[in-house]
Amino acid sequence: MLLSALPYLEYVTLYFATIFIGFGILCFVNFSKTLSFFELPYPQVSSKSPEKTALADAKKTVDALAIVYGVRDIYMGAAIYAATLCGTRQALGWIVVAGACVAATDGAVCKFMVGKGEMNHWSYAPLMALLGGVILGAFDWIPLERVFA
Repeated sequence: MLLSALPYLEYVTLYFATIFIGFGILCFVNFSKTLSFFELPYPQVSSKSPEKTALADAKKTVDALAIVYGVRDIYMGAAIYAATLCGTRQALGWIVVAGACVAATDGAVCKFMVGKGEMNHWSYAPLMALLGGVILGAFDWIPLERVFA
């Protein structure tokens, strides 16, 4: 049996899909928590501030981007679910690799624009890239007897 043909790989993809959907739903429920994943503060509007209008506009922008971010995560999770349950393993593998690229990009934004928080994203990006590679057959040259010995 090839490593890419192991049936429980699909359960691992469903695990990642559920995490994406959970983060996406959280974006709709709690905008300020969404920003914490990127180590960004949530804009606070104070009635005593002379820049009240500017802060209100900033808050509206952040809220809108949080919804976009949430939809993106839900879409990634739904795409993984669809490919796992209805699609081909090739499509599933590439969607999982694409999810790893999104996580790597999120981490790079944290690292180079915010200055911290990159490991909130970089910790799972390699796992997804590896999982996608296994599903695509990149490691089929490894005999399973050596993996499970």
